[in-house]
Amino acid sequence: MIDLEIEYHVSPATVDDARFHQAAQWVLERFQLKSLTVSISIVDDPTIHRLNREHLDHDWPTDVISFVFDSDNGHIDGEIIASLDTAARLAQQAACSTEDELLLYIIHGLLHIAGLDDITPTTRLQMRQTEQACLTALGIPTASTHLERWDSVSY
Repeated sequence: MIDLEIEYHVSPATVDDARFHQAAQWVLERFQLKSLTVSISIVDDPTIHRLNREHLDHDWPTDVISFVFDSDNGHIDGEIIASLDTAARLAQQAACSTEDELLLYIIHGLLHIAGLDDITPTTRLQMRQTEQACLTALGIPTASTHLERWDSVSY
């Protein structure tokens, strides 16, 4: 079971919520979860900067922040906050659409909620490979472009 609550605190442009649901379904199946309940907020850079500073002590805007509220016996409840401003800006560098870039952020957040991390080189590689697999499954043709530059881009 998947329960996504998606809120836009900025104009959503051409974002297709169905893609977020498809990504969540992929993660649910990939990690053999029983349920996934996630609140997704799409915000601007000043908002994500403030949240990044308040919750993670990082004084800069970022692409995505995720939180796990509860994880018990295959049931996960969490939150993802993603910046549409950052997606629009970095999509130009990646030569992809803002919508695809934002989807990458949502996938990244879902993977964190499902238990993946990207702190060490090994876990970062696993995260990138799993992002790639999800993007490919969703039919995103520029997936490798997204991921190759993500580790080297400066925010």
